[in-house]
Amino acid sequence: MESLSKEIIDRDFYRWSVYGLFVTCNTFGFFIAMTIGILLPSIADEFSLSPTSQGIFGSSPYWAYILLTLVITWWVTRYSPKVIVAVTMLLSSLCLAFQGWAPTFFFLLIGRLLFGITMIAREAAGPLIIRQWLTQREVNLAGGVENLVFGFIVSSGILVTPELLDIFGGDWRPVMKILALVFLLLIGLWLVLVKDREITAEVQKNGNTSYVEKNNQGLSRSILKKALSYKEVWIASFGFCGAFMAFTSFNSFLPTMFLESYGISLSKSSFVAASYVFPGGISGIIAGYYIRGKEMRTPVLVIAGAVIAITFLGMTYTENYLFLLILGSINGLAWGFFPILYMVPYHLDDIRPREIAVAVALVWTIASLGLSIGPYLTGYIQEVTGDLRLSLRIVALAPITVLIAGLMLKLTDNSKNGDIKFPDKKCEAIL
Repeated sequence: MESLSKEIIDRDFYRWSVYGLFVTCNTFGFFIAMTIGILLPSIADEFSLSPTSQGIFGSSPYWAYILLTLVITWWVTRYSPKVIVAVTMLLSSLCLAFQGWAPTFFFLLIGRLLFGITMIAREAAGPLIIRQWLTQREVNLAGGVENLVFGFIVSSGILVTPELLDIFGGDWRPVMKILALVFLLLIGLWLVLVKDREITAEVQKNGNTSYVEKNNQGLSRSILKKALSYKEVWIASFGFCGAFMAFTSFNSFLPTMFLESYGISLSKSSFVAASYVFPGGISGIIAGYYIRGKEMRTPVLVIAGAVIAITFLGMTYTENYLFLLILGSINGLAWGFFPILYMVPYHLDDIRPREIAVAVALVWTIASLGLSIGPYLTGYIQEVTGDLRLSLRIVALAPITVLIAGLMLKLTDNSKNGDIKFPDKKCEAIL
């Protein structure tokens, strides 16, 4: 990378390539976490897992998010994004290999918990990379790009995973090991293609808000306190909590419900799951590009919250495969709200880069309550009632929090100014 000229580094194509590669690396972690439903029937069969145990396993990567997100973010942001991503990807690969080896469910669970920790640390690099490489007005678009890459990779993974499972005769262990190798390949690309960008007068002039600093000593208590003082951050966190509760519950248990209640194979069920993942990527980048201010976010969030809840609920009432695909596609389009809510911390007045990182960490901490509670609650209700469809119907109502968040955010808007306010050069210097 040292051979790259400054001219190449400053080009839009390279800037967006760096961000796109980061999103790809980060999304592969979520791909692992969110496609577990495809592997869960074979894992449950091997270890004789109860519905509650299956729910615990499905939610386990997110437990660490609840307890450690703020702490880990506080710690890792003292390092460069290049180092953060490379190290966490290596650790993720090792965790996957460990899961593929696990002789008991206990070791498998430990491996999945550790994998969740690596996801937290890698996620912390996101706000730093955005501030390092992208301009002020590109922030919402960055959220849309993340949504698009997420939709493509996760939906592709959902479709490919059952095929890999079939290739290995239903054995989930080789699948884990292959995924570990994918992480190693991504590390190689990252190290070869990515360079940290230091702040310069020219970069500032061009509007690219780089934050890379020398001899950084990490976050102060005042930065942590200020980042957590914005009520908009808490509202965004609340909105995500219910949406993610339903999302992880359906990702974990929908293939099982289709197989046991509808007689739909894992291969066919993967197409339904993909149908509500991929469209969200397309609608997300559209929303990220066109909705750059505050004026449109309330109606979008209100509609999205209602649509996601209704379509998830509908999936538990019909066995018609075509109708399931239609419901999934509508559900996926509604997930275009993601960049609007996720980028709320970037729109706050007088917020500095590391405050953004901590604010985003808080969003993930609260959202992870939904990520972790959802599968566990679904499995528990199923075990108590003996009805998986009933448990999913209850959880399907959780995305109403997105609707509520949209209404609450409207109350916090003091003006019609939708411009993103970034700190000036003087402020950057005291970070």
